Amino acid sequence: MFVDAQKMHRKYPATFKVPPDDSLSVLSSGDGVKVSHNGERFWVAVKGIIGDTIVGKVDNYLICDHPFGHGDVITFEKRHVHSICKGV
Repeated sequence: MFVDAQKMHRKYPATFKVPPDDSLSVLSSGDGVKVSHNGERFWVAVKGIIGDTIVGKVDNYLICDHPFGHGDVITFEKRHVHSICKGV
């Protein structure tokens, strides 16, 4: 399960930062986003967005046990985004 970054920010606002809503609203294909799964944060290259759902390709080699790996296409929601890197 992906970590809900927005929920973590509400719980720990001083130490858990997330992108502002206006940055999440302008995400587009080609951007990079950081998400967390099973305690590991990693980058995903955004391939498409439909509403609040993001489809992207895992852009890191992962260390922890996940049902996906480098290069796999995954789906998650904007609430799971920890960081943004525009135009990766």
